Amino acid sequence: MKKDYISAFLLLTVFAVILLVLNSLFYLIPGVGVSVSNYVYPMPVTYLFFYGCSIAILAVLVFVSHKSKEQLGYVFLFLTAAKAAIAYAFGSPVINGVEGNSPEKINFFVIFILFLSIEAYYTARLLNKK
Repeated sequence: MKKDYISAFLLLTVFAVILLVLNSLFYLIPGVGVSVSNYVYPMPVTYLFFYGCSIAILAVLVFVSHKSKEQLGYVFLFLTAAKAAIAYAFGSPVINGVEGNSPEKINFFVIFILFLSIEAYYTARLLNKK
């Protein structure tokens, strides 16, 4: 049983690294024409922030699933709302920044949605586990 949880954390790590590499390679394509040098936060910092949030959320969800599985959905909703508030505070320079920096805004929200979908997937797996 613990192997399932460890593999979930390892898969999250591998997924985050693969996404970071693919995202970095995307900006190296000559036709894209977007420079990441003027980003407020470097891409690895953004990925590390969302990766850390996801690890913390998954750890809490695993803990809650052992104690009170009935509360798992509520805990997920609360943690997701807290993550969104923290992400807004972290990303406010990006969100409220200069209008010409829209690729960074799009990148920030895409990373947020990708990690949110991973968390939702593992939450569904925990809820469906008998």
